[in-house]
Amino acid sequence: MGPHEQLVWVVMGRMEFRIDEGRRVLEAGGVATIPGMEHEGWCHEDTEIIDVFAPLREDFLAGGGPTWLSEKS
Repeated sequence: MGPHEQLVWVVMGRMEFRIDEGRRVLEAGGVATIPGMEHEGWCHEDTEIIDVFAPLREDFLAGGGPTWLSEKS
């Protein structure tokens, strides 16, 4: 995985995570830290989150999200 650490704050809704080998579900107000390891996340309902990355994710600033989130035609 890359050098980025990530903090995820669930503002509204619920989000399920797999972080390395562990799984957890966060409700509104919950926070997860992801120390640069393999992870996945799923929202099974309308959910709002705030992601914080260190160091800064230059690919996000360049006009959107990571390429793996793009729709494939």
